[in-house]
Amino acid sequence: MNPGKSTISSDRGQTREIPQKEWLPFLAQFTRENRGAHARLEIIGQEIGYQVETEDRPFDGVSADVKDGEHTVWIIFGATPEEHHSHGVAKATVLRVMFPDAPGSGPVLEVESQDGTKTLLELSDPEKYALPPVS
Repeated sequence: MNPGKSTISSDRGQTREIPQKEWLPFLAQFTRENRGAHARLEIIGQEIGYQVETEDRPFDGVSADVKDGEHTVWIIFGATPEEHHSHGVAKATVLRVMFPDAPGSGPVLEVESQDGTKTLLELSDPEKYALPPVS
């Protein structure tokens, strides 16, 4: 966790699209700054409608597999191995982040896949919860 202002956030209330060439360093920094925040994961798509996959679960990290043009984004939850849960977004094409103005709320990460399905990761303020720092 990073005391003070985030090094990746832009203006509060603004949405920022992350270029694909920046996904790996952005997601590594995003994980460092938000690990331990409580998370809600929503999926919105034409084929599946609206689903809440998990909520109020500790966020452990997010990463991308971009080798061989795969573009899969992995979102990991859980403070212990027993609580571990992961969600993969295959054929991701767009990554956006928003930092809401609302007090106590953390960033929202949106991953859009090739078929238009959107996965929304909504985080609480990471300072309210704590998992051990990422090494």
